[in-house]
Amino acid sequence: MEKKKVMLKPVEKESLYLKISDSIYSYIKVNDLQPGDKLPSERDMAAMLQTSRNSVREALRILEDRGLIYVKTGSGVFISNPYGERSALTLRLSDCTLEELQELQLTLDRQAVLNAISRGTDELKEQLISIAREMAAKYNEGIYSHTLDHSFHTSLYKMGGNNAILQLIIRIRDDRFVRREDTEGGNDSVWLPTVPNHLTLAEAINASDTAAALEAIDIIDNYGFSLKSGERV
Repeated sequence: MEKKKVMLKPVEKESLYLKISDSIYSYIKVNDLQPGDKLPSERDMAAMLQTSRNSVREALRILEDRGLIYVKTGSGVFISNPYGERSALTLRLSDCTLEELQELQLTLDRQAVLNAISRGTDELKEQLISIAREMAAKYNEGIYSHTLDHSFHTSLYKMGGNNAILQLIIRIRDDRFVRREDTEGGNDSVWLPTVPNHLTLAEAINASDTAAALEAIDIIDNYGFSLKSGERV
């Protein structure tokens, strides 16, 4: 009896564009591009990514929708300022152990969650759940996206209404992202186990379930720090 052939499954365009957007996201972070900096042209990015300009354009649209970039017609694509135009804070942490950095992030993240529960509007809480569900849908396909994860956490911090926490925690997360990209070659699959906890966190914030929300953010943070130990920043 002839064995039935297993056919190749088509790759969803949305997943392809999301993967390209993640590559551009990594380019932004690893090269430490700052608000107002200009990205390479679509043509140059297509050449670097070995894909079509149309695919790059769709990926840029995803990043623009997530608030990471903005387009100036006739001028190009630029990095957005997630902190607002009034931001002038410059901070550098030095000679910190991973344990010290973890303690700081846990403290900031826990306060951000408490702020989101007390200050977030129903609309913003629903938006957070929507992003978490989008992450969960990709999780079921075995896909983790830095772009979606960034969108989730930035939305969470903005919901809390504390611009200082927003700036500090994003800088810590960016620093950890860059160092992991350098050492692990961008192995995104290691982050997949955290995805369900994002949905748990969003639903707990929406339900004002403080205990469940704090437990979820602790799980997410502790998992991230468990991937690498013993380094200093």
